[in-house]
Parts: sequence; structure tokens; C-alpha cells
Amino acid sequence: MKLGKYEMEIKKRSKELTFQETIQIRILSVLMGLAAVALIFLAYGHNPLVLYFDVFFYAFFTVFGLLSTLSRFIPLVLIAIGLSVPFRAKIDNIGAEGQFLIGTVAASGVALFYGEGANPFVVIPVMFLAGFLAGALWALPIAIFRVKSQFKGSDVVISFLLFFPAKFLIDYLITGPWRDPEGWGFPQSPLFPESTQIFAFPGTRVHLTIFLGLAAAFLIYYFLTREKKGIPETKLGYEINVLGENPEAGEAAGMSFLKIAIITVLISGGLAGLAGVGEVAGNPNFYRLRPELSRFLGFTGIAVAWLGGLNPIGIIISSLFFAGLLAGGIRIQVSGLPVSVVDLFNGSLLFFVLVAEFFIRNKIEWRTVS
Repeated sequence: MKLGKYEMEIKKRSKELTFQETIQIRILSVLMGLAAVALIFLAYGHNPLVLYFDVFFYAFFTVFGLLSTLSRFIPLVLIAIGLSVPFRAKIDNIGAEGQFLIGTVAASGVALFYGEGANPFVVIPVMFLAGFLAGALWALPIAIFRVKSQFKGSDVVISFLLFFPAKFLIDYLITGPWRDPEGWGFPQSPLFPESTQIFAFPGTRVHLTIFLGLAAAFLIYYFLTREKKGIPETKLGYEINVLGENPEAGEAAGMSFLKIAIITVLISGGLAGLAGVGEVAGNPNFYRLRPELSRFLGFTGIAVAWLGGLNPIGIIISSLFFAGLLAGGIRIQVSGLPVSVVDLFNGSLLFFVLVAEFFIRNKIEWRTVS
């Protein structure tokens, strides 16, 4: 690209950055995002330092705020851990929101039609299984198009587009066959039977799915990302890394990119589906299928995964950070700023985190045009 007498060229880095360097870039990206939003706060006449203090103090140092943070942490960590798996194979699943929603539909179907009088130790695991399978199958076309399509970027397009039928399906169900006849005209399903409601700690929205999220992080770390001298310790983890870096070389060595693509997106979609089950059946604000379930957590999970460096331990930390921002957003609204500023706050951080990932993988060289 030419700019006057200068020419810009984007090149892939020949040498990977060190762990410390990537951490520095990611922290800088978050600070730049916060600085960008600070300008908006100033434009509205608010001191950004005071607002940021209120957000983080509320989210992490008050009882109610911390519990709210933990409730938002649950779906985020499951979604982001799942997304990290195909991302490592360079498969861009940006449709976790759709997989999350289809998981809520599957769990709701089990709860509404088979939950009454059922044993909770049986029906709740079945709901989780249904949510995992639904989310996994919803993600399957991403792998097929990624490998078989001649269009580069088909995984991005397909994964994004699959969000809409999931959203429309929920809208159809809660205004049609699954509509609550006693819902006072609101579009929602009937309340789930008590036997299908996942236990939440009394007086909170923190439910037992939080342990499922932590278990998923441990399993993904242990089986797919744990390394010894820079090389993944499992065959599957090794193949994911190799095919992600160079699919042609990997397939020449006898590896199947289609197999890895299918495995990674099934894991990703399945974990997003589990997050949907936990949210619809574990969060006391719901216990039923409602349109508010779509809060774009799947898209936020993209930033969470990248900010965590696609490492399960890093993702746990970044999930807490973003969950705190979502929980602390109420302080921005209390200050008198419009609700749209909260969305802009989260969107700006997402933008800068993704820009940081670009610079971690690439560098820009400037030359003088003679």
C-alpha cells in the first residue's frame, strides 16, 4: 500500500514473539481500548478515572458485584475455552453465539417435555448432553466448508450466518408452539420444572455449571495445549498445531485437516452449547426460554479467547476480566450515561484485542518509494 512517498507492506513474522512480548501487547491493547472509551466518557462530561474505579471496585470488591461477575464468568469461560480449540487450528468459528442459543433450545426441549417429575440426577445430565450435541452439530458445517470450500474465509461467513437461524428458531418457539399460555403476553416458554433447574447458590446467580467450565479448561489444557519443550504432549494437540500453522505440510505428513477441523469445531460448538444449558437452566433470571438469552456472549467470547492467548489458564483470567466489565457496566448506567455506551465500551475492547492479535502474528514495514 502506497501513502505518498512511503510504501507499507504487511508481513507475517518470521520469528514468534516470546510469551512476555505477547502479554505486553495484549495488556497494551486493553489499555488502548480503555483510553478510547475514556474519550467518550469525557465527551459526556464524566471523569473516566472515577468511572473505571467504580466499575472495577463494584465488579470485584463488593459482594453483589463479585457474585454478578461470577455469574457472567460461567458462560464466558465455557465459550472462550471452546473457541480456543479451532482458533489454534486456524479455523475461525465466530458463531459461538448461535451454538450457545441452540444449546438453550435443546435443553429447553428436554426440560419442557421430559422434566416434570423426573429425577434431577438423570434429567439435568441429559439436558447437558442434549445441549452439547446440539451445539456441536450446529458447528459442524463450519469444518466442512472450511476444508472443502474454495472460498477462503468460508468458516467466518458460515459460522456467523448460523447465528441467525438459531435466533429465529427461539423467536418462533416462544411466540408459537412453546409459548407460555400464562405468560401475560410476553414471548417466553413456560417455567422449567424444578427438577430441571440447575442448583444455584442461595441468593445468587452462580450455579454449579461454574465447575463444568473449570473442568473444561483443565481438560483442554491437559489434553490439547500442555507442552513439553514447546511441543504439545498429545498427538491430537500436536496435529492441531501443525495443521494450524501449515495445513499442506501437515497433510503431506499424513495428517487429516478435515478430521482435525471436525474435532475442533465439535468441541467448540459443544462447549458453547453447554454454556447455553447452564445459562437457561442455571441462571435464576431465566429457568425458561426467553429472547433475552441472546446477549452476544458468543461474540464477547472471541475477545476473551484471544486476550487469554488461547491458553486455558489465560482464558480463565480474561473471562474474569470481561465478566467484571459486563457486571460493572451497571455503574456506567447509574452514572447517567446511555445504555449504548456500555455496548460501545465492550465493543471497543473487542476491537483492540483483535487488533493486538493481528500485530502478534504480523508486522508492518515502511519503505521509501524511490
